[in-house]
Amino acid sequence: MKLPKSWQQISIGQFQQLQKLTEPTLDNQIKTLSILSGRTTDEIEDLPIVEMERQLTRLAFMSELPTAKNLTAFHSGNYVYRFAANQHQLTAGQFITVQDLFAGGNWIDNLHKIMAALCVPYRIMLPKRMELKAVDFEPTAELFQKKMPISLAYAYTLFFSTCLPELLAATQVFLEAEAKELKKTAASANGQG
Repeated sequence: MKLPKSWQQISIGQFQQLQKLTEPTLDNQIKTLSILSGRTTDEIEDLPIVEMERQLTRLAFMSELPTAKNLTAFHSGNYVYRFAANQHQLTAGQFITVQDLFAGGNWIDNLHKIMAALCVPYRIMLPKRMELKAVDFEPTAELFQKKMPISLAYAYTLFFSTCLPELLAATQVFLEAEAKELKKTAASANGQG
């Protein structure tokens, strides 16, 4: 049975499915092997228990959280998707989208969308930055869900989620200062009129 040997061989989509299997029951172990091997649950159920246990021991790496060293880019086909290294590289639209996706509570379910919101695609052949348009967002998110290793996505979004509260506070301070400035401008304009 072909099983992943590390988190780098598990996609975001597979990880999202595995997260729903919270109890260490026989049924969930069967589903885990099915998700990671690509075999049906019926095929897994036909295995002798000893064989199932042997296959599950091959997944021992899953007892630790995913990690990755290269958090800057993801390659797929003719594209390289580069990720913002900090909040200053995000557009306002990206920041708002990421904020909304984290606000839902269970960010794991939105992980592929968060990663799509934080990327800038580049063509490999023509090193030209492409703007990710709204029509491209869902296909990019689906691509990431199917192909992006969870090790990259998990480490990157975990880093970003720890920075998000600080970013929100800084944004609020900035917006409050802007609002005060606009009120002063409006008051002085009304006083002159």
